Amino acid sequence: MLTDLLEDLAREAPTGGAPPGQLWRRGRRMARTRRVGTVAIAAVACLVLIALGSVTWQQRAVEPPVTDTETKTYVPARMYRPSPYLPGTDDQGPPGVLIATIQAERKGWADRGFGLVGVSATTGDYRFLDLPDAHPEYLGDAALSPDGRYVAYWITGSVPDPLPERPKVPSSSAFSDVPPIVGHAVYDTVTGKVERMMQSTQHGLDGRALVWFDPTHLGVEIGQMRDCCSSADAGSSVFDLATGQAVAIAATLAGASTNAAGSIVAGIESTLVIETDGSTTPANVPQTAGRIDRTQFLALSHDAKRIAAIFGNGAETPVYVKDLDADDHGYGDPIPGSYVGVFCWLDEFHLAALERHGEDARGDLVAIDIRDGSTTMLSEYVDNANLALNLLSSPVKNQPAPPRPRSPWVPTITAGTTVVAAALAIFIWRRRAVA
Repeated sequence: MLTDLLEDLAREAPTGGAPPGQLWRRGRRMARTRRVGTVAIAAVACLVLIALGSVTWQQRAVEPPVTDTETKTYVPARMYRPSPYLPGTDDQGPPGVLIATIQAERKGWADRGFGLVGVSATTGDYRFLDLPDAHPEYLGDAALSPDGRYVAYWITGSVPDPLPERPKVPSSSAFSDVPPIVGHAVYDTVTGKVERMMQSTQHGLDGRALVWFDPTHLGVEIGQMRDCCSSADAGSSVFDLATGQAVAIAATLAGASTNAAGSIVAGIESTLVIETDGSTTPANVPQTAGRIDRTQFLALSHDAKRIAAIFGNGAETPVYVKDLDADDHGYGDPIPGSYVGVFCWLDEFHLAALERHGEDARGDLVAIDIRDGSTTMLSEYVDNANLALNLLSSPVKNQPAPPRPRSPWVPTITAGTTVVAAALAIFIWRRRAVA
């Protein structure tokens, strides 16, 4: 029986087949095919990774710090919305003299929040300012000096008796762990150096105002925090950057507007012209307000003898000019136009003002000739910019748009996907080659 079964199996077995030599060559050929396919897939994956690395390197290219303070400055023909993934000064060094700063969203590998972008007055480059110890909730209060060289901002630190954490919003039971304000600092955009001015405080400070009198004198108003949400004992001072000395001022600086030449105009119940030595002079300025959210409603001339003002908060109105030496308490005839802000005097006969244009109601910087009301476009989309006032008379230039770097997660995810796809392709290829 067993013999019969074996004979049947032998008859049914396939006959022929390749000689041993051909089987050897076929095996070698299959092995070469697998190796060639594997190398090809790996090479393509390497090229993709090299391309990703090249793009990432270009986005992170380090530029040398700007050291020439005499480089020609320009007003950019338009401002751009910064990318949240722009590099910062920690990576690329100080940007040099700035024409503007812009508060903007900033994102990284795992964190997100807001940062302060500096716009170069020479190259038009956009770069986040990595300001040491900057208070994250008060970056919008940062003040750019009239010559674009310095940025003043509030700094954080430890205090002897921290207050309980304050609510994030009045209706929320959640609390914020933001550290207290302990003083202010001045960042040099050319050298990158930082000068800190710490104030004695038990619970922390209430930062109320940072305003530049001129390129070397900074006005500061602070209060002492008494609980999570209120403060008392406010005081104002003028700091001299050259000497480090401070002079007390018997006036509030909140809402002040500067002429960028050594004087500011401020006051709530009554208006005062304040000088860098702390002296004050009453001014007949009826029914107007100072600076609100970087839009000025009143501008003091360089000689501190005239003011230009608009009325209302956000409404489009004409501009009015008044001689402070005049006895009357009113303004003369309005300068025709519809403006929402007036920044400064450019010269004896020209003002820099904010005007709305286009369907998107963008805020544009224009120069107004007070003699006939004619205007000249200076820069578009300046709504959220804090401008270097003494540089607004610079030539207008079409500066290049800033780069739009991708999220750092994009090349990482792409690289990981490439590696996984290459491994899978090699696995499938080798299985097919064996088959």
